[in-house]
Amino acid sequence: MHLPNKFAALSLAVTDATLAGDTALAPTAVAALITAANNPPASIGEIAAIVGLTHSATVRLIDRLETDGLLRRRRRVGREVQVEITPAGRRKAEGLQDRRLAESNGFLEVLSAEERELLGRLVDRMLYQHAARGHDRRRLCRMCARAYCNCCFEANRVEAEHTPSDEPVASEEA
Repeated sequence: MHLPNKFAALSLAVTDATLAGDTALAPTAVAALITAANNPPASIGEIAAIVGLTHSATVRLIDRLETDGLLRRRRRVGREVQVEITPAGRRKAEGLQDRRLAESNGFLEVLSAEERELLGRLVDRMLYQHAARGHDRRRLCRMCARAYCNCCFEANRVEAEHTPSDEPVASEEA
């Protein structure tokens, strides 16, 4: 069981490196900010579901992010409150996503091009299977930099269903 432990440690190392030096925002605040950037405008309920918080905890989180000038509320139809990202919030979200990608690249740079390609196919396959087991794709992709994403879920759906389990799924590099 060494591989699952190492895989989990790598995941935490990327997250820790991404958030290092930015003590102003907790991981859930970062996820809420990026969710609002990726899903404009998002309801508080949508943000709660994607980030994994209760509605009341999300309201308090939005309060803090609004006080910091990163998000703002606006009313839509009926009582549903929509949240949108401010220009300062967008800059912050993009900076965090850029840092996440840079930190991830730091781990990947020790691999050859062939190893990176293979790892990319394997990760696509693992992510697709995770989502296929009923996990919310929006929650899984809550920190994704959409500009660099080829949405491996839909692109690989048919291929993953017809690929033997010992062969990695082919995909484009994200």
